[in-house]
Amino acid sequence: MPFRDHKMGWNRRRLFISAIEMNGMWMENSGTLTSQGAGAAVFSALGVAASELTGIAMGAAGDEIYSFLPIPWDMDTGKDVWARVWFAHDATGADTPVWKVFWKWIKKQEAISDAASSGDAAVTFDAHTCSTTTGSLEVTDWAKLSLTLAESADVGIQLSVECDNLGSASANEIKFLGLELAYTVSMTGDNPNHRDTTDFDPED
Repeated sequence: MPFRDHKMGWNRRRLFISAIEMNGMWMENSGTLTSQGAGAAVFSALGVAASELTGIAMGAAGDEIYSFLPIPWDMDTGKDVWARVWFAHDATGADTPVWKVFWKWIKKQEAISDAASSGDAAVTFDAHTCSTTTGSLEVTDWAKLSLTLAESADVGIQLSVECDNLGSASANEIKFLGLELAYTVSMTGDNPNHRDTTDFDPED
């Protein structure tokens, strides 16, 4: 009897890309890691000093962060990917920032372009109401990237994360910690026994 994906509960996987792993951050002459995206966002210590942590401070609406990664070897590139944003909120107001994520497949020897302006998928997250406890850890709800099907020659993924709206927060009160992706694992391929998890909830 052949293996059947729908009998296997393991075929959902999560991948966390921390702020320090974002490829679009680079060292300026001043010695500061700075985003090459709009707004030139920089790394900053979190507001609660005892945390000993840093994030990428969102100085204004529209600040962008970029990254790149190989397509995970076990990713089912024919299924949608889910995403959510992790960040810290260094203020006491119930601010409501809005995030966006952009995704682009890329092939070997294809010119690398702007994932935010020429991507294969994009999602705008619902406004996230932050805690009024300063220094709070915040995580958006999951949102689905309705991807166009990857082509067989695609080998990489370009990503862009944008703080589209600070939601009444002041400059640098929101600090990006990382992007989490959830995807369907492909084991048995596109055969009649393949499990379709396009609409899966990553929390289930």
